[in-house]
Amino acid sequence: MFTEAIKSSDSASVSTGTASEPHALVLLRRASNRGYAIQPLRTGGAIVRYRRAGLGAPRLFVHTFTPIVPADPSSLDLSNLRLIDEVKTARFVGSDRYAAGVIEAGAYEIPPSQTERLAGQGFLVRGQDGSLRLTLSARLTLVAVAHECMDSSDRTTTWCSCGLAVHCKNAESADARRLGHLTAVAADFLDSLSPAFTAAVTAV
Repeated sequence: MFTEAIKSSDSASVSTGTASEPHALVLLRRASNRGYAIQPLRTGGAIVRYRRAGLGAPRLFVHTFTPIVPADPSSLDLSNLRLIDEVKTARFVGSDRYAAGVIEAGAYEIPPSQTERLAGQGFLVRGQDGSLRLTLSARLTLVAVAHECMDSSDRTTTWCSCGLAVHCKNAESADARRLGHLTAVAADFLDSLSPAFTAAVTAV
């Protein structure tokens, strides 16, 4: 579940509501298809920016999706999420080693404390067959972490953790280049989601 906030450049007010995981996925895909700028966030949400023509100058809209419980993943959390994403099946199971349950991910066992952190941040959903899947929030977090951007002190050069490095003539051009990169990354991410994931989200 996400908090959904919409703000326009010609108004100080913010329209807020809630969006379920299926609804958020639909809205993000619609935004991507329309060429809107999308920025995944480490907290598990996303920011969508777009302009609409009006009587005067085009209005800028900023549409923010924030998980009801924003994530604050540690390096170990991220490693565990990648592991769960890579294995064929992950499940909550009992353990001979611990009093509390663990996540069985392939041949690996994620201990109770780490299991609790992942579940508490809204990263996991149990499917109808008992298997675990990553939520949309978890996947947005992983995309954001894989493409964390930094700027030079004068903000004319932008780097991304994926290896992108671009020097621009001014800060405005660098901002546009960074946002363009993140938008392309988000579009690729949304296109790469499997039919199985979409079906699982819709079934929630």
